[in-house]
Amino acid sequence: MPNKISPRIIFASIGLICVCLLAAAWYLQYGPQKQQPCPLCILQRYLYMGLAVTCLIAAVHSPGRTGTLLYGAVADLVASVGVGLAVWQVSKGASMTTCLADPIGEFVNGLPTANSWPEFLYANGGCADKFPPILGVPVPVWSLVWFAAFAALIAFAVIGSFRRKES
Repeated sequence: MPNKISPRIIFASIGLICVCLLAAAWYLQYGPQKQQPCPLCILQRYLYMGLAVTCLIAAVHSPGRTGTLLYGAVADLVASVGVGLAVWQVSKGASMTTCLADPIGEFVNGLPTANSWPEFLYANGGCADKFPPILGVPVPVWSLVWFAAFAALIAFAVIGSFRRKES
């Protein structure tokens, strides 16, 4: 059965989902629960922003095979780094009680964007802070699931573009 979903639709979907996930992060931070982000959460926000921008540009540009490969490589790299950060947060985050005073926290809060948009990109929560899960799943695990799904979808888009005859 031929691949009927174009890379453009996949890139657009990933970009829009990333924007929605960033909006959800904003709600978790400023909504009723007031969940304050840790440095690893902030790094993942940067990756979601980068992935959103890359995928939305790819969707608007609608490149051929080579462009899909290039956009896909960049987007898959970003998603893979996100998987790595999320795995680190899920496996080690609970033991990182002093993440704001460690090099990661200092790095994240020292970035220019942390000062220009502190409401969203300044880490003031601890990695070991426990928050209520969403649908029974902790937020860091959700991030891992989304990054892994994005990496798989991007690979699917790239492979599909090479299987399809270029018109």
